[in-house]
Amino acid sequence: MRSRRMISLSIPIILAASLFGQAPPPDPVFEVADLRLNISGSDPQSVNIADGRVAIRNVALRPLIAAAWTLPVAAVKGPDWLDDVRVDLVAKAESPQTKEADLRVMMRAVFRERMKMVAHIEERRESVWTLTVWKGQPKMTAAEMPAKTEDAKCGPGESTRGIRMVCTRETMMSLARILSQIGGWEPAGKRVADQTGLAGAWDFSIEWTPAGQSDEGGLDLFSALQAQLGLRLESKQIPVPVLVVDSMDRAPTDN
Repeated sequence: MRSRRMISLSIPIILAASLFGQAPPPDPVFEVADLRLNISGSDPQSVNIADGRVAIRNVALRPLIAAAWTLPVAAVKGPDWLDDVRVDLVAKAESPQTKEADLRVMMRAVFRERMKMVAHIEERRESVWTLTVWKGQPKMTAAEMPAKTEDAKCGPGESTRGIRMVCTRETMMSLARILSQIGGWEPAGKRVADQTGLAGAWDFSIEWTPAGQSDEGGLDLFSALQAQLGLRLESKQIPVPVLVVDSMDRAPTDN
């Protein structure tokens, strides 16, 4: 009797062990995806990732890869032609309720399948701009974390001195990524790393005068961050994660 009981007790233990040893579920994939080269040379660029759909036109591979991995463009390392080859990607997930984060994971699967992309993440010590809190408390309003990534928004506002950016429910990590992609200021294209230590989401707006515009009384982006948001950019050498593209076809396979 005792031996039978020991055998019966061992069965759920074996089953549990086998379950824990199972491979993780596969990454989600698009229901339909159309990826092709854009050789127009003149079409405007556009990016829309929301509501279970991706519609991207005439975008170079490097920033598109950065978007798929939610990284700054400067964090994508690979051949120079990643800046020259432009593609269109139109895709649809099974549900319009699919989260934006999952749509980006699906984009990665398209690159792997259609362009034979092989890549890995590693840490490198690089010169970056670190975003920190300047002199005490930030000058921003704490907000609720968005239920969906796309509910956090940064967009243009009316400005009398150059550029105004209005943001709702944005995290500091997202702000750092946006700053690294803004043109018209000294370190454009250089990576910005969030070291504010500020968790959660924030509402704020910032107005600055781009470099080269002689608007008397306007602030450059460095000064505007300090005066209006209580944040500071400093140049430092720190270890940061980068995505290294080991190999990739220059053109996708046929749809």
